[in-house]
Amino acid sequence: MSRSARQIERASLSVGVIGNVLGAVAGIAVFQMSRSEALLLDGLFSAVMCGTGLVAMQVSANAVRPPTRAYPYGYAGQETLYVLFRSLVLIGVIGVAAIQAGLAILSYSRGAPAEPLVLTPVGWYVLWMSALCLGLAWRHRRDWILTKRRSEVLRSEYQEAVLDLKLTLAAGLALLGAPLLETTPLAAIVPIIDPLLVLVLCVGVIRDPLRTFLAAISEAAGAACGSELVARVRAGIEELLSSLSVRLLDLTVMKTGRTYLVVVYVDTGQPMDAAGFDQLRERVQERCQSLLSALLFCEVIPTAHAPFEPGEDGS
Repeated sequence: MSRSARQIERASLSVGVIGNVLGAVAGIAVFQMSRSEALLLDGLFSAVMCGTGLVAMQVSANAVRPPTRAYPYGYAGQETLYVLFRSLVLIGVIGVAAIQAGLAILSYSRGAPAEPLVLTPVGWYVLWMSALCLGLAWRHRRDWILTKRRSEVLRSEYQEAVLDLKLTLAAGLALLGAPLLETTPLAAIVPIIDPLLVLVLCVGVIRDPLRTFLAAISEAAGAACGSELVARVRAGIEELLSSLSVRLLDLTVMKTGRTYLVVVYVDTGQPMDAAGFDQLRERVQERCQSLLSALLFCEVIPTAHAPFEPGEDGS
């Protein structure tokens, strides 16, 4: 990643931290005025994004450091660990909110009175947070595109800003619409509309951090990239090697953070000295660079036998 791209990424993360501080303060303040647990969940979501955003700034700086003897394939793995950590924290926040909402509903069913809500500040909060989340989502997506879509940190920030927007709209509009239920057959749920809303929101938003968490686990475990990407890289490498009279036996493509690792297994068919093999590896790396347009490490391994059985999927 170029110096200008790193500056764009860092500036975007700084804006995200400031925006999420404002969102967290607004959410907690409106919770104090309205007593809505749903809005507290929204505020805590912003607080988590603020805290992890500070971590993201350090991860972003480390991810572009050159390889060292301690980290021979660079520091991009820290991006994967960051995404894993962030998703896990969000899952924890959502889980705790769901448990509290369930306990509130159980308490109400046993005769405990429900605390009345004050809806006056909710409308202004929805407008403010929607504008803030839209602005952050636009900024992170724009900067992610400007940095050639290589930053997993910016992509994660963009996804979480969109998720926060959905959370704000769902919570605010549902609360504002609750009084309309008073004259309908659903009037019985109005006193517990807030914990019910929290449960619905938790079910609705848990999918994104859970999916991101599972993808990060797969990436951290060293799983290969998707079959379409591997097929595209394979076609490009086969085209190159056929012109060099070298046979491609197999290849693997893995991704950690913003960095790809491509291992190519070849049968040269004839003896090749070290200098010639270095030239072959450089040609393969150049082709991989043009195919993936990302940071990558490329290894070319000479062998007489393919390392994997046909159709082997690691199961």
